[in-house]
Amino acid sequence: MAEPADSYPESATLGDEDGGAGKAEPEDLRAALAAHDEELAAAVEGTGELGDLLTTAILVAASADDEEVEHLTDRTSNLVAAADGLATDETAALAADLGENAGELARLLETLLALQREGHLDDLIELAEPLAALEIDEDTAEGLNAVLGAVGEAGTDSGPLSLSGLVSDLRSSELRAGVGYLLSLLKALGRRVQES
Repeated sequence: MAEPADSYPESATLGDEDGGAGKAEPEDLRAALAAHDEELAAAVEGTGELGDLLTTAILVAASADDEEVEHLTDRTSNLVAAADGLATDETAALAADLGENAGELARLLETLLALQREGHLDDLIELAEPLAALEIDEDTAEGLNAVLGAVGEAGTDSGPLSLSGLVSDLRSSELRAGVGYLLSLLKALGRRVQES
């Protein structure tokens, strides 16, 4: 930045007195203030730092050369435009939701970061893409849970089976229910194969 100066360039005040380029007309300023008087009053009342901010901005502008003032003006215009674009009811509601759920969101972010560090996040995303194409309703999910739970139980309960044990198990209501389920599954699979 340029060295501090006792005077400031004409461009810091929007030009000279006889109509420099970009000079705001008093009527324009009055119209802008009238259109946004409540917002301006709320901003002035809401913060004691506004005066310090304006003083700092004036000092920075006074010690800057023409190119730096133009750069500062462009950046300030961009910031004001961005803030105006963000000042919507939806953005305010989103900010409120973020504040209310900050703890949960922080835990979720920690989990995502841990998955990313361990290299599992990309694997989950790759797995999710084909799963999203599946037509899974509530009945399908319950059926899959039943089958997967039975696979887990069978892994812990299974063992060698004698011929007499096989005959004994054929009288079991659980075995008959399982065979009935498998037959229903095969019928439904056959219907889908014929339809496609």
